[in-house]
Amino acid sequence: MPVGRSSGDAIPAEDVVVSRVFDAPRGLVFEVWTKAEHFTRWFGPHGAEVVSCELDARPGGIIRFGHRIAEGTIYVKGTFIDVVPDERLVFAFGFVDEQGHPIPHPMFPDWRPDVLIETIVILADVSDGTRVTVAHRVLPADAASLPATKRWSPMAREGATQVLDRLGEHLSLVATRKEHTT
Repeated sequence: MPVGRSSGDAIPAEDVVVSRVFDAPRGLVFEVWTKAEHFTRWFGPHGAEVVSCELDARPGGIIRFGHRIAEGTIYVKGTFIDVVPDERLVFAFGFVDEQGHPIPHPMFPDWRPDVLIETIVILADVSDGTRVTVAHRVLPADAASLPATKRWSPMAREGATQVLDRLGEHLSLVATRKEHTT
């Protein structure tokens, strides 16, 4: 079953999709996705630390960061494709070395260096806060049938679930700080 997008399009069911409702206004949720000072504190699976983050959340703007994990640092670089404030973000990124040159996914040596991961983030008002739906797909579309991307998909679902866990923790901290300053 497709997941609705704010533009009326749908996310195909074969994409990696996770969704969660947070007790936070859409504007705040959008801010923590698009400001490096927030993004570095929560984006990534458990145990990952964001390093060297650059975000320019506008169509054509850059997204670049590293995830420091026990095995080393994984660098990604990409572009924001679509940005609708407080509603939707679409960005695509690939894996790069420290100098920004395309490389295979560090966990999958047979990953083609030209394969990108497109991430779609949809924010929607619900009665108890903001629903965040995150979808990942590989580009180009024919890459979805490659062995490396098939092995990536279950890992991506678990990683996205952990990212939303950490997003919830960060939103709770930010909301608490805002309550104390108002």
